[in-house]
Amino acid sequence: MVFDTNTANIYIVALTNLNMILVAESEKKKIVNYLTFSKRNEKDINNFIVELEKAFVINRVFDNKKHMVAASCLKG
Repeated sequence: MVFDTNTANIYIVALTNLNMILVAESEKKKIVNYLTFSKRNEKDINNFIVELEKAFVINRVFDNKKHMVAASCLKG
């Protein structure tokens, strides 16, 4: 069996979305701080993107605002 990173990331985002639905039903709001990105290798950017997508879901960031938040997380 081969480990597929993309499939794992899809499941992580799906579970995070499910968590947000459950939290929204109980009317609790979670807030997560955003990570910053300044490294240049491919492995680090993939991890950063996955973590940023999770933070978007938890913080309920609208699609039309995601580019501004993502740009503010980039350093260097």
